[in-house]
Amino acid sequence: MDYTLIYGKLGFPALGFNGAAYASIVAEGAGLLVIYLVIHKKNIHKTFAFFEQTNIDFSVMKLILTISTPLILQFAISIMSWEFFYILIEHHGPRALAISNTMRNIFGLFGVFCWAFAATANTMVSNIIGQGRQDEVMPLIKRIVQLSLGISLFIFVLLNSVPALFLQIYGQGDAFIAEAIPIVRIVSVALLLMSVGTIWLNAVTGTGNSRVNLLIEFITIVIYCVYVYFVLERWNLSIAWGWGSEWVYWLSMFTMAYFYMKSGKWRDKQI
Repeated sequence: MDYTLIYGKLGFPALGFNGAAYASIVAEGAGLLVIYLVIHKKNIHKTFAFFEQTNIDFSVMKLILTISTPLILQFAISIMSWEFFYILIEHHGPRALAISNTMRNIFGLFGVFCWAFAATANTMVSNIIGQGRQDEVMPLIKRIVQLSLGISLFIFVLLNSVPALFLQIYGQGDAFIAEAIPIVRIVSVALLLMSVGTIWLNAVTGTGNSRVNLLIEFITIVIYCVYVYFVLERWNLSIAWGWGSEWVYWLSMFTMAYFYMKSGKWRDKQI
């Protein structure tokens, strides 16, 4: 839909930037339809009685909102920090902004693996806690971290072996590639840190302690924003130093999430 609506292909009008918005809505609708069909095809709706109770249960709604509101705020401040970062990057000129957008694409593409393992950690931690098997939580997290880190190490080697190959896709010329390669190396290290940090944070989410999640994210974002402000705005250092903020971000997040899980305070959480 992006291809057809942005550029006006296959008989569709060329809507440009607006076409991307329409395409996103269609994609979300298609995703919802697929989920609905899978639920019915696999008879999941019968196993969990999804559609047997249609009346609104305000006690359940209150419980869901109590747990989810800190997570909503967590994602909101995370997005705001990205916006703040790119505003400061823009002050360094169009080339810096173009390189940073490329790094975001690389980060997003290869970060899919980390986020998948993080979602798995969230689900499995919740599952085994619900079964009363709290003693298995820490070994489980460590096994997931090993898998995530293993794949990220492969990506790390790939990115650092042929960085120009990935950058050539954007067709920005040799000067662009030369400036971007050092930042690719910084981002590749950040991917390693993310492969560990995001799993430990989602493990905290899996315990149901969403307020602790919000606190960890808030402290991390404050540290992150202070770093990028001084590095990019006050001291006017290169964007390579700016992207070093990802190291600061993931190390801070991992440290707090790890020590919280290690403390065992999550064991007393009642939902």
